Amino acid sequence: MTSKYIYIYTDGGLEKWAFVVVKDNKIIHEETGKYGISASTSNDDTESEGILRAVQYAKDHPGNYILTTDSQAIIAKVNGNAANVTRNPNIRGIQTLLNEFKESLLPVSFSIKWEKRLSNEFMSRADSLCK
Repeated sequence: MTSKYIYIYTDGGLEKWAFVVVKDNKIIHEETGKYGISASTSNDDTESEGILRAVQYAKDHPGNYILTTDSQAIIAKVNGNAANVTRNPNIRGIQTLLNEFKESLLPVSFSIKWEKRLSNEFMSRADSLCK
């Protein structure tokens, strides 16, 4: 039986971000990249960059997505429930893309949820890509 959802697991580390896309319990795509310089990059920067890149991927591949992150702080910022949102330009980008999902005429959906760090093999894979 196939799932109606596509899952994305994201993470950010000292200088790197990553996301893993999973459908029917199999990795179908993964990406990682470097963000900034370690002296000036915060964990929020890399966490939000991973989420931003994942949402961009989802926008280019329409479907019903559930994105999972281990960053409660980023979820709060994306939802407008936290301070220092303007310090991180990725937050506005994430919010803009999520609004585009809401306004889409395509049969798509996107939600973000929190899950404990390293709680499953896909969260662990995203974490390992940030090393």
